Amino acid sequence: MKFLKKLDSQLLTSLIVGIASIIGFASTSFLLNSTDKDISLGFLLSGGVIASIYALSHYLLVLDKRRGTATFSIVAITLRLVLVMVALVLMFLLYYKWNIKLFNVFVFIGVYTFAVMVFGLINILNKGKE
Repeated sequence: MKFLKKLDSQLLTSLIVGIASIIGFASTSFLLNSTDKDISLGFLLSGGVIASIYALSHYLLVLDKRRGTATFSIVAITLRLVLVMVALVLMFLLYYKWNIKLFNVFVFIGVYTFAVMVFGLINILNKGKE
């Protein structure tokens, strides 16, 4: 438990999203043998992409704190927006235009919404501690 208290809010969000996506994949793994395998694979892809985005944002902000500038913060925000939009557009194209149903778009949106809510909740809970 002390390990979790030492983590930055972005790394903790990354860890929670990673664990939640693995739980989501495990709970929907029975769908791998049906035509709805896109739901369980969507948990793996979205959890991996979103957890990686939050971890990358953390490391960019650490570089920002060392340099004392806001350059990497802006890069982190822009990179997060671009990566999420590119992933969504690719998933929409795969699913609806090319009819390749590997990853579910709505699972990605759900996991991203979960990540934003977790990040906000962690920041609200840590507001008085900083």
